[in-house]
Amino acid sequence: MKKNKVCIVTGASRGLGRGIALVLAQEEGCTVYATARNKDALNALAEEAATGTKGGIVKVCKLDQSDDLAVKNFVEKVKSENNQVNLLVNSAFAGLIAMTPHFGKPFWEKPLSVFDASINIGLRSAHVMSALVAPLMVKNKNGLMVQVSSFGGVQYLFDVGYGVGKSGLDRLTADMAAELKPYNVHAVTLYPGAGVTEVTAFPGGETPVFTGRAVATLLKKVTNEDQARMSGKIIQTSELAVNYGFTDVNGDMPEGDFSGVEAAKRCREVMSKPVIQFDMDAELPDSSETNNLGIAELFAGAKNFS
Repeated sequence: MKKNKVCIVTGASRGLGRGIALVLAQEEGCTVYATARNKDALNALAEEAATGTKGGIVKVCKLDQSDDLAVKNFVEKVKSENNQVNLLVNSAFAGLIAMTPHFGKPFWEKPLSVFDASINIGLRSAHVMSALVAPLMVKNKNGLMVQVSSFGGVQYLFDVGYGVGKSGLDRLTADMAAELKPYNVHAVTLYPGAGVTEVTAFPGGETPVFTGRAVATLLKKVTNEDQARMSGKIIQTSELAVNYGFTDVNGDMPEGDFSGVEAAKRCREVMSKPVIQFDMDAELPDSSETNNLGIAELFAGAKNFS
């Protein structure tokens, strides 16, 4: 009998991480180690995933990503139960909830903890988990790492710490991919569109299931050769949907201003040019377009997690 793909998904108690873990287990039959601090939420995820018919399972793993020793012990547990990890998805991110109460303020008026939240549980936690999982992937000469980032990595979006953290994730992917290349292990950055989750409510945005299907496509449908071609690069969920033929839960593509094919095209246009710090002719963005009290309403759900 063919063994299930073994996956680790961080930040799986809510939002995009939850959707990714759910799709991998419920729709793709994977064994998913789902990590987060909220065990009750993870238990609910595991119960929902169990309704699938593909033989997948969510293994509940309560974990604080800021505790390096706990993360190390978690990875050792996964290794002891399996001789492989096929996929690591770094989705844990604390910045969004931390920044939401401060929309409309410049960086010098925000607590330093807002910046730290994006860097510590986001950029740093992704490096720690990747560094601990990499040896097994390298040994097996097989594996895929996915960093869940955003358009904020290449253009001002929401907050200084948010952009710095996302840009760091993008570079983390590129540099890790360079070192992993000789071992047939690949790393990609995934840009979802604006989402509709427990925390965010962007009109016409993509659901976590759409993001999950994008990750499942990278794991199951993209060939090893194409994984190698994508390694170190930024891939958008809508691009994968168009190229590999999946939709959101309503059977359609997301069509909101910050999601969908048109938004992906606009993002590609920005990425096709030098990023602002390398382009002497580029104009600085208007930060008030995404750092304002009106935008804060789209993040109203974050209040429930503060």
